[in-house]
Amino acid sequence: MKKFLSKLGLFLLPLFILGIVALFFYVKTDVYGDFTKKDNFAWNYNFQQLNDISTKKLLSTHRPYNSFVLGSSRSCSIYGCYLQTKLPDARFFHYANWNETIGGILAKLQYLDASGYQIDNIMVYLDTDYTFNEDGKLSSMDHYLITKELKAKYFYNHLIAFLSNFDLDKFKILLGKGEQTNSYVNRKLDPITNDFNHVCSAEEIRKYQYIQSDEEFKHRMDSLKKSGFLYERPKEQQYKSPQISEDEEVMIEQIVAILEKHHSKYYVVLTPLYDQQKLSNKDFNILKKHFKNHLYDFSGKNKYTDDFYNYPDRIHFQNYISKQIIDSVVVR
Repeated sequence: MKKFLSKLGLFLLPLFILGIVALFFYVKTDVYGDFTKKDNFAWNYNFQQLNDISTKKLLSTHRPYNSFVLGSSRSCSIYGCYLQTKLPDARFFHYANWNETIGGILAKLQYLDASGYQIDNIMVYLDTDYTFNEDGKLSSMDHYLITKELKAKYFYNHLIAFLSNFDLDKFKILLGKGEQTNSYVNRKLDPITNDFNHVCSAEEIRKYQYIQSDEEFKHRMDSLKKSGFLYERPKEQQYKSPQISEDEEVMIEQIVAILEKHHSKYYVVLTPLYDQQKLSNKDFNILKKHFKNHLYDFSGKNKYTDDFYNYPDRIHFQNYISKQIIDSVVVR
């Protein structure tokens, strides 16, 4: 028995030492920004959660934000700096997340409300494909102040997520050579508005109306259509099956209650997606019942969704569409 335990110890010792070394480099590299305070954050790696980065950014600043952008990655095409030109005295913070659910939107509003932020203006993007998934369940990779889970579990989730499917790219990241990996995306977030993939300036606002339409772009898009990646959509308007559960309707009611408490100006937009599907009449009526004239429907078949050139990756639409949406719904 002693010999067996001795051999087992000799076998496990190198693994234990390797684990300690890996943990040391994990903390030192601080991939998720869990252990060091930063003045600014960027979306450096494709496995990082945008909500997590954004919440840390809010915690590191004392700016008196009073306006917020909420929604999935589609809302990253909303420029908070442009919204500020449309809404006097607005100080916007972009608080989007990947594949955001209605529960995620509610959780962020609850956090902002509990943290003492004034919520004067809100722009919300709702998607017919993601928003009402999984009964509004939050991502396990969201910040612990949003999920309300233990901080230790939050750190554990990050560690396990990073070490799972460990490969050469992640090994390079631990060695501080993350820029050489396929995971490295290095998307800028504006230091003030947290706008995605640009730093706010008068020039950026001017370029907001730009429509991608050069020959190289069109050639690539035509190729994607020929390959079937940009598939043909039905000629008749299609509708999703009912999605909004009883629990999700309660979440919608809670969202409205927070916005009414703050006397917010708010704009709830159903986004124009490539699949051109609309919510079921049942679900649309639920949204209309609660959001009333604050709901704006750009889903389904329309001038934006009919043009496949508007969808460079089939999932997201060109930024200029969000500018035109803002121009059509935000009235001073």
